[in-house]
Amino acid sequence: LISMAATNLAARFAGSYRAPPRVNRGSRSTRRTVVTVRAAARGEFASFFPDEVSALEEPAAVEMAKKARQVSVAVPGRDKPVMTSCVSSPAPKGGEDVSPFVLIHGFDSSCLEYRRLFPLLTERAEAHAVDLLGWGFTDAGDGGIGDYSPEAKRAHLYAFWKQEIGRPITLVGASLGGAASIDFATAHPECVERLVLVDAQGFIEGLGPMGMFPRPIALAGVNILKSRPLRNTANQMAYCDRGTFATEDAMRVGQLHTFQPQWADATLSFMKSDGYKVAKRVREITQKTLVMWGRQDNILDPAYAERFAEEIPDSKLVWVEQCGHVAHLEQPKFMAQTLFDFAGVEAKVAA
Repeated sequence: LISMAATNLAARFAGSYRAPPRVNRGSRSTRRTVVTVRAAARGEFASFFPDEVSALEEPAAVEMAKKARQVSVAVPGRDKPVMTSCVSSPAPKGGEDVSPFVLIHGFDSSCLEYRRLFPLLTERAEAHAVDLLGWGFTDAGDGGIGDYSPEAKRAHLYAFWKQEIGRPITLVGASLGGAASIDFATAHPECVERLVLVDAQGFIEGLGPMGMFPRPIALAGVNILKSRPLRNTANQMAYCDRGTFATEDAMRVGQLHTFQPQWADATLSFMKSDGYKVAKRVREITQKTLVMWGRQDNILDPAYAERFAEEIPDSKLVWVEQCGHVAHLEQPKFMAQTLFDFAGVEAKVAA
């Protein structure tokens, strides 16, 4: 029963799962590579990271983790400030007038998901990769026993925006982060100038029966999400070029936040809220919207991309070739340039 519960959650997150097709790897000389190197000593990372951070190898992951910080954010309705983990970079010279990019990660993930895209965006604009309430390394100080519903996540993100940014943003949401971004953009249109949905969840309502199980069973099911077999499966499903990107180190990056003491209970709280239900609000999006979708996405059916483009009044669809579910990880240079073009960011600000 526990295994079925975890499998159900993974399936609902995945949407219409399709078996990954065989990928033509091409010749050895044309294959891309991800450089690895042993991480820095534990002391070079913030204390809020679990000790497992020292096992990371990819330079982009190591550098992103080194730059992460926690910001104390007062959120109305919560007894304690939320220690919000994020990676932020101010606007470069000449980019002060560019709307900041705010990057929202997917289901049960962290800001480290944007480790390859974030540095490219900071060359021309202010940027923030933020851990949603209950995920990543954000700590609400209640041990995960509290409100971690979509409404609570939205209230936290608004408080962060108000305190740390305070001007209209280009909001980028990937996968379930897309649902969170739709929720935020329609609730707080004054905060969002442009919206970017990357292989976004938006038409799958709720999380299924997981929240109805007795707490011990549901908590055991949540803990299966932490397991190496499930994480490795998700890792393999995420990419088009699995040989290059679905590495052991990528799995470690995706698993890292699950070692946080509040992770299981906070995730269970979200599960019991039944998750995001934003399908009826897609047509209410008023912002200019860019829909980006990996042509080889095996987690969310690419047919959803065309549905977003049809239902969002002012939208543009861009297909990302040779790409699975995570364009920000598999095609970061293409995605960065597409975001700059969409936001009207000129190359001259990078000087």
